[in-house]
Amino acid sequence: MKTTHTSKLLVLFITLFALSCVKEDPCAKKSDTGTSTTSQNSLATDASAKCSGDDTTTPTQPSEPTEPTQPTDPKPPIDETDMSSFNRPWDKSHTSIVIDAYEGNSIDWNKMATDTKVVGVIHRSSIGMKVDTQYKARRKIALERGYLWGAYHLGRPGNTIAQADFFLSLVQDDPDTLMILDLEDTTNSGSFMSIPEAIVFMEYVYEKTGKIPTVYANHSTTVLLNQKVKNHPLFQQSKLWYARFKANVTDFPAAIWPNYFLWQFSSEINCTTTGSCLYNVPGTKADMDVNVFNGSARDLASKWHND
Repeated sequence: MKTTHTSKLLVLFITLFALSCVKEDPCAKKSDTGTSTTSQNSLATDASAKCSGDDTTTPTQPSEPTEPTQPTDPKPPIDETDMSSFNRPWDKSHTSIVIDAYEGNSIDWNKMATDTKVVGVIHRSSIGMKVDTQYKARRKIALERGYLWGAYHLGRPGNTIAQADFFLSLVQDDPDTLMILDLEDTTNSGSFMSIPEAIVFMEYVYEKTGKIPTVYANHSTTVLLNQKVKNHPLFQQSKLWYARFKANVTDFPAAIWPNYFLWQFSSEINCTTTGSCLYNVPGTKADMDVNVFNGSARDLASKWHND
């Protein structure tokens, strides 16, 4: 009897020991009401994948691209057009004047300095694949005299990428230089850059620099841009340099842009004799293009950047 009892105890002990060594099945479903750590969740995910017969794990993808090729967010809601800004704003004390020149214009810098409303100079840097011969020299003078400085490229048809590279080589990624694409007449593809080419130009400059040039357009071109690129994110976030040679505008085509950034209101188109222009800049002739900003010099300086 004693030997039998001892044998039974030995068998029971061996059985209990064997049961304690059996591992839990990692694929068995289990309800866990406790708090899981991040590492536990990760391990559980791996185990689940293996149990389904898939030994590979899918890497976590970022929820959004880290460097979009162009802005994807549209402009925030915009205010209504301030029509008072289209009624001879250059006559108001709080506004600022900007001239835009090319190699054919003459400038007497000392005389121009007597007009404190003139705070900026925009100069043609290039036309197609040709450099403006006065661009670099006048840039140096303007900056030395404390003027805001801008560069515009007059787009020609064809070689759009080459034109954009040429323009950027002249601007030299200067953060203080306002970059402008001049769209003279997009309906005449034989002489000037078309809207599809303008899109390529804007996208290429943004891709290379992360910056958005200001768009120069006359009234008819602005209307056409509103129709053709109203949903394009780069044009939505650009600024408009509006050309309209009259003293009062009542039909500004607000759509992409609720208002102008600069308004070119005077040139040889509506000013043939010095002294008879809507605004006469000292030291310049009647052929000088004159622009107005509806705000102070400080306000203009705060917006003098490439979006």
